[in-house]
Amino acid sequence: MKKNILLAVLLTALFLAPFCAARGETAPAFTVDETIALRGMNRSIRQDYAPSMGGGRWNLILPVRSGAAVGTITAELILPEGCTSFFRGGDLTAVARMEEQGVWGVRLSPAIFSSPKNADYPCVIRLTGKDAAGNPLTADIPYTVRVRGATAAIEKVRIDVKDIQADLSVGEEGVLKVTLTNPCTAVNIEDLELKISDSSGQILPLHAESVSAGSLPIGETITVTYPVTVLEKATVAPHVLKLDLSWTSLGQAATYSGSYTVPVRQEIRLEQGGLKMAPSVAAGDSISVTLPLMNMGKADVVNTLATVTLPGVTERQSVLVGTIQPGETRQAQLILSPSKDLEGDFDGELAVECTDQDGNKFSFSLPLHLKVTPPVLPAVSTDGADQKQEAKTPPVVWALAGGCGFLLVLLLTQGTLLRRKLHLLEEAKL
Repeated sequence: MKKNILLAVLLTALFLAPFCAARGETAPAFTVDETIALRGMNRSIRQDYAPSMGGGRWNLILPVRSGAAVGTITAELILPEGCTSFFRGGDLTAVARMEEQGVWGVRLSPAIFSSPKNADYPCVIRLTGKDAAGNPLTADIPYTVRVRGATAAIEKVRIDVKDIQADLSVGEEGVLKVTLTNPCTAVNIEDLELKISDSSGQILPLHAESVSAGSLPIGETITVTYPVTVLEKATVAPHVLKLDLSWTSLGQAATYSGSYTVPVRQEIRLEQGGLKMAPSVAAGDSISVTLPLMNMGKADVVNTLATVTLPGVTERQSVLVGTIQPGETRQAQLILSPSKDLEGDFDGELAVECTDQDGNKFSFSLPLHLKVTPPVLPAVSTDGADQKQEAKTPPVVWALAGGCGFLLVLLLTQGTLLRRKLHLLEEAKL
């Protein structure tokens, strides 16, 4: 049974194979063979064959391979706008014949001006022909007409630095992304290299000092990634970086240098101390909540706000701690006052939020639990008015009053004795 199933699967696969191949991508009708050199070529395209100029003409030989074409094929050079500064016009087509087995020799020889300027012209060579059944074949081959050896260039060569994006943090690896555009209309940028340096020495290349960016064709934009590492001692502030570009265009070396400012950030390191808060409070009394906040980073922590949310006691009560400098500790302190009619257990949180100088946000929260007990009432006496009066007069007052009375009696007695003694002395003199 299993053998029959396997045989059926194999027969089905063999039956469907031609249909699957027909539905796949077909090979192009024409391709350029870069490995061979036809008559008139001093080397193959892969060996840097270049068209020649002479007799007022530009001469191109292009080996074209086709597995389906029969007879002759036609080649047309389609020029971009502005390329007329090199070609004089006229016939830009040629009829090619098979020169080797499966290879047609496309030979274009349009007339050119006597004083061309160095330039790169992106063109298209359109090839058309027919197969054995008479069906049309066509293909567009991209090609760049390179004009060299003139005394002047067709335009000033330049590169536009469109944007620099930085993702840099202290003590971490990061990347700089540089967006470059070739605004030229007839000059390709080749062998492009990028180098970035920090005069402070706090931002260093992660790998090689220079990064190769390849080529930058006419009108195109690329983004080059430059890996770096930021030292632990780097300052959390904008850094001015020097950007150096080097490239080749029109056969000549060129450079560009510029300065650009990028930020260096640090993760907010706001640490908390021990939360100080009594576990319970009597209704109607006040209780303080204190939390030390410590900035362990290298940059200011700004707009620090502490908020207590304790449903039933307070929905939202905040205090602005403000700016905490690096290495500084500041206290977030709030006073809670449960109303006199509250009683029970209440749960909530203390939330702390802040930002750095670049507006990046940071926050954390701590759970809170508070027990509110009934208020303490003053004691009331029930023993009569006299007992109330005695309770109001402390014993020390009565002791002081008795002492004063005793002293007064002694003074009166002493005065009486002195007067009697004076009378006796006066009678003795008489």
